[in-house]
Amino acid sequence: MIIDLPSTTTSQINSRLVRLRDEGGATTLGRVLTLVIVTEDGQRTDAAIDAANDASREHPCRVIVVARGARQAAPRLDAQIRVGGDAGASEVVVLRLYGELAKEGASCVMPLLLPDTPVVAWWPFDAPVSPSKDPIGQLAQRRITDAAAEKNPIKALETRRAHYAPGDTDLAWTRLTLWRAMLASSLDLPPYEKVVDAEVTGEADSPSTDLLAAWLTDRLKVNAKRFKATSGEGIVQVTLNRPSGHVDLHRPDGKVGTLTQPGQPSRRVALQRRSVRDCLAEELRRLDPDEVYAAALKSLSKVSKGRTAAPKSEAATAAAAGEPEAAAGTAAPNGKPARRRSPRRRRAREQPSGGGPPRRRPAGAAAAARLVTRMVDAQAARGSASVVLTGGRTGTAVLKHLNRGGARDAVDWSRVDLFWGDERFLPSGHPDRNETQARAALLDHVPLDPSRVHVMEPSDGKFGDDPEAAAEAYASLLASLARPEDDGDVPSFDVCMLGVGEEGHVASIFPASPAVYEKERSVVAVRNCPKPPPTRVSLTLGAVRNSQEVWLMTTGEAKAAAVAMGLTGAGEVQLPAAGATGRRRTLWLLDTAAASKVPALFQPPLA
Repeated sequence: MIIDLPSTTTSQINSRLVRLRDEGGATTLGRVLTLVIVTEDGQRTDAAIDAANDASREHPCRVIVVARGARQAAPRLDAQIRVGGDAGASEVVVLRLYGELAKEGASCVMPLLLPDTPVVAWWPFDAPVSPSKDPIGQLAQRRITDAAAEKNPIKALETRRAHYAPGDTDLAWTRLTLWRAMLASSLDLPPYEKVVDAEVTGEADSPSTDLLAAWLTDRLKVNAKRFKATSGEGIVQVTLNRPSGHVDLHRPDGKVGTLTQPGQPSRRVALQRRSVRDCLAEELRRLDPDEVYAAALKSLSKVSKGRTAAPKSEAATAAAAGEPEAAAGTAAPNGKPARRRSPRRRRAREQPSGGGPPRRRPAGAAAAARLVTRMVDAQAARGSASVVLTGGRTGTAVLKHLNRGGARDAVDWSRVDLFWGDERFLPSGHPDRNETQARAALLDHVPLDPSRVHVMEPSDGKFGDDPEAAAEAYASLLASLARPEDDGDVPSFDVCMLGVGEEGHVASIFPASPAVYEKERSVVAVRNCPKPPPTRVSLTLGAVRNSQEVWLMTTGEAKAAAVAMGLTGAGEVQLPAAGATGRRRTLWLLDTAAASKVPALFQPPLA
């Protein structure tokens, strides 16, 4: 169950929690701690909550999420309470703080802490320079960060070392548990010889690789060298050199490793990259300072940085396994080194996801969640929000998801202006009209101000069967609503949502059609459309481009070619979607099938 409390106070939140406990029988007696998650509103907050919910099945707790919103907005606290199936074995309180209140997270958290239980603070993304001196960190016995989730993971790790305090830990360290256990157990077998040096190979931006080399340096009192891997993800290989031979643990694929050591047959061992949920659950098992982590941090400065190419032992292991020898790069057909994947794109796989393959959200769910946040932020900053709706399956799916309790109740619908990107010129109430579908999906179910719902005239309206007059009337309406700061005769919409057709059309602007060449008017009548119905009214690309944000939304493999063209430089006459851009931001919201033909160079980071 999800309960939204807009513009509320911590006192009202506590009262609602007590009421929920009395009505539903929920109790805090089984809660063993309070977990405070600190993020910026708009980051992947739900992914962090999902990881906490999964971990709560082992550690029942109250989860308090501090999501800091727009600093320039008016001070406001919006809250959301999740219990039951929406909160795992915990109860979740999401606090969205705006304006000056965004700086007062600790003050908002304190009244909601469970009495007589430990407090753990977790920064799943960007952490403060010194977690122990942060106001929320000062409330916690344990402070969890994740260097791998920051913009510069290696620099973040150095910051952790410089500002370490007892109680600090990092998920980059927790990801090493399996590696540390495997390496320690390998040294318990004969021959019992001293390790003379060690080599650790991993991605250039893998903080776990640096920490593993530092741990070996501290525990074995050796000179551990850290190498940059030429392939693979995260930690790729560890080699411990002894007089009789070396112990080698090699994991090229991020899943299964091969352990090789003198006098023993090679063994395949499970070394699956750990999910955030598993790492978080492990860290919640202990609340005392982690002295071993502290010692590893201290030894970071003693680790020697090796060359970019992998050490010889890595190539030897690959050859022994029947694999091609590791090289400094993959050769392209012209003989030059091929472009490597962006380290930032690879690192995204270590972000909170709850483990396993990415979960696919229903069509429109992600866009609806994003749209709620955008409308709430616009209302906080300016008092109202303006959105251009689109039709089709994807557009209707977004509206249906908006018509659900949590999303529907988060927005002040009386302060929302709605427009349409295009409309099928059909009689009022016709089931194929975008307006009719939008009303059924959302508009008839929320308290909109009718004067702010700006529909395009139907074919049986006051202009009769004259789409040109209907287009001119809508253009006049837009001009009357434009403000001086909008820089033109069209409002600067907060969000303009557009579907993308198989041939790349948006709204009712089709490739090489007269509408795509229109430069003067903001709204045009479109006749002889290649798709039924043949007559429509549509915004022009010029009007679309006056939007603050343009969202191009589509799904399915049939749209993949158009998406690829739109992202790789097609012209707007050939592909109108390429000309639909926002003043501040242009987003392509796609499913896997629609993005299947986009070259890797243009693909966004994996989520």
